Amino acid sequence: MGIQQQAHLDTLVRQMIASLRRTEYINVMKIRLHSPHRSDPHNPLFDPLVAAHLLSRAGRQDEAIWMVFLATQFGKHVKDGWKLCANIYGSFGIGPVWSAAEYRRNRPAFGAMLVRNAQNLADPAIAGRYSNHRQYVARRPDSIERTFAEMYNWIFEENSFDDKVRRIHREMGQDPEVVFNKLYGSVRKVYSFGRLGAFDFLTMLGKIGLSPISPGSAYLVGATGPLNGARLLFHGSANHPVTAYQLSRDFDRLDDYINIGKQPLEDSVCNWQKSPGRFEQFHG
Repeated sequence: MGIQQQAHLDTLVRQMIASLRRTEYINVMKIRLHSPHRSDPHNPLFDPLVAAHLLSRAGRQDEAIWMVFLATQFGKHVKDGWKLCANIYGSFGIGPVWSAAEYRRNRPAFGAMLVRNAQNLADPAIAGRYSNHRQYVARRPDSIERTFAEMYNWIFEENSFDDKVRRIHREMGQDPEVVFNKLYGSVRKVYSFGRLGAFDFLTMLGKIGLSPISPGSAYLVGATGPLNGARLLFHGSANHPVTAYQLSRDFDRLDDYINIGKQPLEDSVCNWQKSPGRFEQFHG
């Protein structure tokens, strides 16, 4: 079974190239000079991924990890960009910027800011929109507040993120895939994160260079789009009754052969299954 039509194969290859280019964008970002405005949520140039890179270069590792969380939680909308992330991180322009340190100092004030801006949050034209990967996440103040609280507790449960990773190194060794898997098993439990949020968050930490981790699997169990894409890829139908566990093993073996990386492969197959016969550019 598998891919039977040349157009489907050509489209998949183009999606792989597009995914690899998105990864290369991060590599290029790390060697460029950047304006400090990239870290300012009140400036149109704000970009939390660039901000995370700048924070890391300044030796502020935990703040960089926190910034990647913000980027993952809200995502970059295809039209609104980082608007939703900037608005919440910057208190909608009236109040503090919610760095990890600021959040630690005054968690109740963060929740109050969300409640105060509940009407703004409910209006995508004012607040901005989640990215495609996060489109089903609730916009309610209590939901956002719970995610922030659980993620903060997860990052800093051992004083710093580096301390968390060092403990895993002591217990399980320093294999980047083993460490990734250990982190994945716990961070996916953060409210509203689940499989996709955890995978996106951890792979971005690795790509930016904030932690020596990389996925040894595409983690298809619990997936939707990538799982349907894997069924289509290996069995010619998105409805084929093969189990997610078997597909995950087949998917990982495929990457062991073509060696583009688990995250680019997962991303490309997910996008490919949406339009297998015609290439479309997708954004997370």
